[in-house]
Amino acid sequence: MSDWKNLDIASKRAFYKKLSEALTDHKRALFAEKVKYRTRHISLALEDMMKSQNASALMRTADAFGVHRVDVYDKQERFNVSSGISKGVEKWLDVDFFNTYDEGATETWGSRLKSSGRKLYVTALDSTAKPLHEIDPKVPATILFGNEQEGASKEIQQMADELIYIPMKGFVESFNVSVSCGIVLHHLTLGMEQAGIARGLEEEDELNTLINWALRTVPNPHLYL
Repeated sequence: MSDWKNLDIASKRAFYKKLSEALTDHKRALFAEKVKYRTRHISLALEDMMKSQNASALMRTADAFGVHRVDVYDKQERFNVSSGISKGVEKWLDVDFFNTYDEGATETWGSRLKSSGRKLYVTALDSTAKPLHEIDPKVPATILFGNEQEGASKEIQQMADELIYIPMKGFVESFNVSVSCGIVLHHLTLGMEQAGIARGLEEEDELNTLINWALRTVPNPHLYL
């Protein structure tokens, strides 16, 4: 059933029921619990991380906060997840990989991000940037991080709805990118919940997610496709 994504919802439910029979009771219950806490209200975007270890760590952070969507843009080479650092969370995330060599330029990727309907907030050390606490967590948003050496590109900063930064009181000007990501996602997901925005996915999105998780877990998934 390689075209399962084209099925109607009832058929997808039947397909997941069949798949779930190959899952352990623990895994089946875990999927049912964790999918309730996923959110697309906030998403994460990573631009030219340069070090796959950093991108993998940020993917792990996204999963920890239930942020379901991660967009990864590679300028230099095809990104490879460092599973030892990510702890395998790439299996549970909705990840889209974009590469300049075969898919276009920075502006193309930025336009794709903005087409989601979420605001695009880019982290940057810039005089026009807003402090994190001034960002309204009720507004659906994609949070974009550039690499630690150069930060987000000028092209993507110009496309941003807002540039944002984390205020600091010490001598250093910035946290490392992994710490920054944790602070930003914690602040926005907590604010989202405090504003009464519920976690969870739309019905079909949730079902698609459960099917993807099951296919990445069951032995010999090709037998079901």
